[in-house]
Amino acid sequence: MNCELAFERMLDADPEELEARGDSGLDVHIQGCGRCQAVAAELLAGHEMLAARILSVELDRGVEAVLPAVRRAATQRIRRRRLTRFALPAAIAAALVLLAIRDRAPSTPLVDAPAQLAGQPPAQPTVRLAPNTNALVLETNNPKITVVWFY
Repeated sequence: MNCELAFERMLDADPEELEARGDSGLDVHIQGCGRCQAVAAELLAGHEMLAARILSVELDRGVEAVLPAVRRAATQRIRRRRLTRFALPAAIAAALVLLAIRDRAPSTPLVDAPAQLAGQPPAQPTVRLAPNTNALVLETNNPKITVVWFY
């Protein structure tokens, strides 16, 4: 093993391997190469310093104070999601109920002047659900006008 390959392996090596106490290729090379022994010693010192710093850090108690606010925000998001999930179907159901009530209640029909002049009753607009789609089709007295409502 050469020093270049050893340097690459040292960056991923465990501290036990850097101490060169085993019989792997990296351990054998570190035992026989002064330059690699110095690099391994620096890496071990860095590991020890990092471990000491990690152990000296105390947990921040401010996180526990923030958790209730985070929980409240999540609950509000869930409520908003529930509201929007049920609002659209409720609006569609209300529109269909209003259409059903309107058809049963006496109302003034859309004026069809040529039909009234001929003595025929005016035609009522028809509402039908388009199959396999999310749309209502409203056909009016005028054959040039058709209203399509997507929901």
